[in-house]
Formats: sequence, structure tokens, C-alpha cells
Amino acid sequence: MARPKSNELTAAEQKIMQVLWQRGPLTVRDIATELSQEQQVAYTTVQTLCRILLDKGHVSCEKQGKAFLYQATTVQQEARSQALLALVKKFFGGSPDLLAQHLIAETVISAELAAQLQQKIDLAGTTAQAQQTTPAGDKKTSDKE
Repeated sequence: MARPKSNELTAAEQKIMQVLWQRGPLTVRDIATELSQEQQVAYTTVQTLCRILLDKGHVSCEKQGKAFLYQATTVQQEARSQALLALVKKFFGGSPDLLAQHLIAETVISAELAAQLQQKIDLAGTTAQAQQTTPAGDKKTSDKE
């Protein structure tokens, strides 16, 4: 039985997207040449992967002479967010807290990086408090009123 179709990027698709994000619109031949600098890859493999990316909606395709020019339509940040959400769901039961705890426990970080991360956490907390709203959608006011 075939596995269900997924919109997530495979490792090979991710490599092609990385090339398109860095270099802009390219032909299959140009993508294959770029990828082959790291590891030899067949033109037909790249062609098939580009068609799959097109079907998934991650790239657009425009005929240019005899070749097709592929361009990323998915923004890199969006792809990162989708991949991270899938990772959190798959390995951490959907809990970003567990992911953060795992990263802190498994990663050696400098005091400087820890301070930078703490500033971001503090800023996120301040922003979240400022955005709290009442059920009617109005900004929450102080209890003194």
C-alpha cells in the first residue's frame, strides 16, 4: 500500500529548495550541476524531484526555450516553520516545551548565548502579556479601573 502524500520536504527536496533559495530561478540542469558539486546526482533524479516539488506547490515552473525554469514559491522561513512543527509533533508529542528542554539539556551553550536567549524569552513574555485580550476582543485593562 502506498504511503499517504505529504507536503513536507524530503531531504533531497530540501537540497533542491536550498539551491533555489540561494541562487533564484534555475533550470534542472543548473540545479543538477550545483548539487553535483557536493555529491554526484543524476539529471533525471533532479527532474523528477522538481516535478514533485511542483506538485506539492513548493516551486513554480516556466518554459524558457527548450528548458523549464524552476523557482521557489515557498519562502525559506515558512519551510523551516513547517519542518519544525512536524518535528515537534513527531518526536515531542506536539510540545514545544519538551523540545526546548531537550535542546537545553543536550546542547552546550555559552553564557553569552544563554543571556541572548533569556532576553528573547523575556521579550516574548512581555509581548504576550501586552496582547492578552478580554473575551470581547478589547485590550485587557488594569484591575484598578
